[in-house]
This record gives sequence, structure tokens and C-alpha cells, in this order.
Amino acid sequence: MRLYAALTALIGTAIGVGVLFFANSALSPLLLGGPGSTCPEPDCALGAGLWLIAGAVAVVLVAFLAGLLRPAEQPVRRGLWIALWCTAVYLVESVVVWVLI
Repeated sequence: MRLYAALTALIGTAIGVGVLFFANSALSPLLLGGPGSTCPEPDCALGAGLWLIAGAVAVVLVAFLAGLLRPAEQPVRRGLWIALWCTAVYLVESVVVWVLI
């Protein structure tokens, strides 16, 4: 039963993070050249992209491990809650990365 929760968390988080990553990629030209931008260079987009990729990999692995930690009566529901929270963490990370750049 733990494996169901872990796989649900893994797949749900991967989908959520993938959507957010491609949204970040589409919005990067607007986010880099905004008013008060400290680094409008392409190097900043590369740096933000690397942080976002590393964060995506980390949050998907954390979601899988969180699904394996304890058994649940409803493993799919637990996996979806884990995916929701991990995707929210990735959203916060992407906001922080773009604010810092």
C-alpha cells in the first residue's frame, strides 16, 4: 500500500512541477526584463533555469520518499495530498528564484 501512495505522489508531483516549469519557461522573458531588474542578461535566465531544474528533481524525489514513509488507509488520497504540498513548495521556490533574480 505504501507503494501506491509513493507512486501517486511521484506522478502527481511530476505533472504539477512540469506544468509550473514550462510556465516559468514561457514567462522568463517577461520576468527578466521587468522594471527594477538587476540582471536582464540571458545568464540570469540560465541560472534561474538551473535552480528550477534542481528544485524540480529534489521535490519529486521528496514526494516519492514521503509516500513511502508511513502506511495509509487511502494511499491514493495520501499520495495526492503529498503531490499537492510538494507542488506548492515548488511554486514558492520558483517565486523566490524569480524575486531574487
